Amino acid sequence: MKDFIALLVEQSRLQSIAINPALDDALTHLDHALEGLCAAMQVEFHGPYVGVETPLAHQMVVRQHEWKIHQPAWSMKICVAAPEANCRAEWPIQGVSRLRKALVVKALPAFFAGFAEAIKQAGKQDTSAGLRVLELSRRFNS
Repeated sequence: MKDFIALLVEQSRLQSIAINPALDDALTHLDHALEGLCAAMQVEFHGPYVGVETPLAHQMVVRQHEWKIHQPAWSMKICVAAPEANCRAEWPIQGVSRLRKALVVKALPAFFAGFAEAIKQAGKQDTSAGLRVLELSRRFNS
């Protein structure tokens, strides 16, 4: 299998993103990787907005989500950004619509840059998970 991070880095830099099964597979792998990294870090981060309806309608958020009833777990989900919604998780990154998927992929460099900074601020950059996030940020932003 092609390196899923390389595929996402490449796509994030393109004008027109190819929404296809390879991208869906890469986003699924990234979602699973982020579940482990977020659980290890436990650093809340409110990332880029990826709203389709209005730009500020949805946001990429790392926190302890209750994605499954009564089973809160740390992860990154696409959340409703309205304050009264309390960052309600709506979708995993691979589960968004085709239009939003392009926005999510384009937002990955900013997401990883911001998440890496949040990890540094929390003093967790020297952990194995912290080092992995810093490496992902480097790959997306070099």
